Amino acid sequence: MCNNISVALIFLITISTSCVGQKSDNESGILKGVIGIYEGNCMPGPGIPPCEPRPISTTVLITELSESFLEEKLISKIKSNDDGVYKMSLPPGNYSLFLMDEEKVVCTLIHCPDKCLCQPFTIVADSTTIVDANLDHAQW
Repeated sequence: MCNNISVALIFLITISTSCVGQKSDNESGILKGVIGIYEGNCMPGPGIPPCEPRPISTTVLITELSESFLEEKLISKIKSNDDGVYKMSLPPGNYSLFLMDEEKVVCTLIHCPDKCLCQPFTIVADSTTIVDANLDHAQW
């Protein structure tokens, strides 16, 4: 009987140690942020406080890293709540963030003029990445 227990114990130890250091197939990171909108007269001037975006509910679109929106590069989408807040889980990698502005898809271009990219960000496993974005309907 002791021999059977020893064999079972060795089997369990072997299985548990063989899993140490293996990555889970579902490791991911968190993307979250706040979406806002600039509206009205935002022309700066003496004694005029700077414009602040107000939170807005809209669709947030995540694609492969890109300089323009292409439906075939769409990875995920989510609607921000009435406070503009959104949160989603994504696998590690490099992505672009786009927003729905009425019927149009828009983004903030970064790294221009060399290589324009739409709001690039990186997701790291077991980490949170914060990307806030704004729609611009203001007069500047």
